[in-house]
Amino acid sequence: MKRSLIVLPILLLAIALTAMTGADSSRTAGIPKLEGKPVVPAAATSDSSKASVPSVHQVLAYYFHGIRRCSNCIKIESYTKEAIDSAYGAALKDSSLVWRVVNTDEEANNHFLNDYQLYTKSVVLVDMHDGKQARWKNLEKVWEHLGDKEAFKKYIRDEVALFMKVD
Repeated sequence: MKRSLIVLPILLLAIALTAMTGADSSRTAGIPKLEGKPVVPAAATSDSSKASVPSVHQVLAYYFHGIRRCSNCIKIESYTKEAIDSAYGAALKDSSLVWRVVNTDEEANNHFLNDYQLYTKSVVLVDMHDGKQARWKNLEKVWEHLGDKEAFKKYIRDEVALFMKVD
C-alpha cells in the first residue's frame, strides 16, 4: 500500500509532463527549428485567448558554420555580432531581432544547408511574420568586406535595417 502511494504521484507527474510536452509542440508546428528547438517569436508564446493579436514581425540573423573554422570564419561571426549588438541592442532585447550561431555539421541543423542554399560559412537574415518565414537573404558580400571591418559592419547594419522594416 505504501509503495502505491509513492508511485501514484510520480506516475501522475509523468503523465502531466507528457501532456504539456505534446501541447507545446502543437503550438510550434510550422515554425522553423534550431538545434532541435523551435524558434518561437516572443509574442507567439502569449495567451491566444486575447481578442486581437497584433502581427508579429521578427528578424532572425544567423551565422552558419561547420566544425572546422578558419580565422576568416571566426572574423565573420565576430564582426557580424559586433555590428548587430552595437546597432540593435533594443531589438535584441525585445526579441524583434534574434542572433543565432548555428553549426551546420550537426545533424539537427543540416537542413539549413538546403533551406538557404548554403555552400560556405554564411550570414543569413530571415524575415518572419506571425511565425512564418516571409523571405530570407544570404549576405554573400561578407566575404568582399572581410578586409575592411567598418565596411563589413556597415553592410551588416544596412542589411538588417532593410529586414527590420515592416512591410
